[in-house]
Amino acid sequence: MKDKSYIQLLEHAKSGDAQAWTLLQKRFSRFALRHANRILRDEDLSQDVVQEAFWDLYVNCGKINAPEAFPILLKRAIVKHSDRILRKKENRRLVFEDPRQIDQTAGNTHSDFFEKERSETILKNIDRLKPEDRTLIELHYYRNFTLDEISKSQGKTLSFIKKRHLKLKNILRDGIGEAYRPEACFRMFLAA
Repeated sequence: MKDKSYIQLLEHAKSGDAQAWTLLQKRFSRFALRHANRILRDEDLSQDVVQEAFWDLYVNCGKINAPEAFPILLKRAIVKHSDRILRKKENRRLVFEDPRQIDQTAGNTHSDFFEKERSETILKNIDRLKPEDRTLIELHYYRNFTLDEISKSQGKTLSFIKKRHLKLKNILRDGIGEAYRPEACFRMFLAA
């Protein structure tokens, strides 16, 4: 079976041959690892991404209509999972703190007070939302889930989640903006 092309291996894997999938995975693993490493520049994360990409392709193996596109599909899966990891790394720099956890003994500078007041305002506005809406906000902004991941986990369509997210964002923007965005006050003034 080692002499077979990757197209034949994929066809065998589609029919349920686990050995063919293993050979296909071995054949493309170095290529996939190099590609992931170029994007992430981290060997451990690259290995994780390659595993996730191969798992995605294995689960959706039957849906691959053009077997010759397997290398391209593998690259796409790697880019998708790498992007998710890079976005999470980027968002880790953003820290959303609960004002109840801010250390009271830290200096009482103007910026500390402003941060605490802003955080309290955000939490007050979030607490006014329905529980399912609070869950959506928490998953998206505090736990860095994508809207697609949220829609799958909650069993709702992506368009529903997107519309709900936009509505919640506007509700929160209006509630928070009155105190922290002068243009929000101006918009309210024009509406009256």
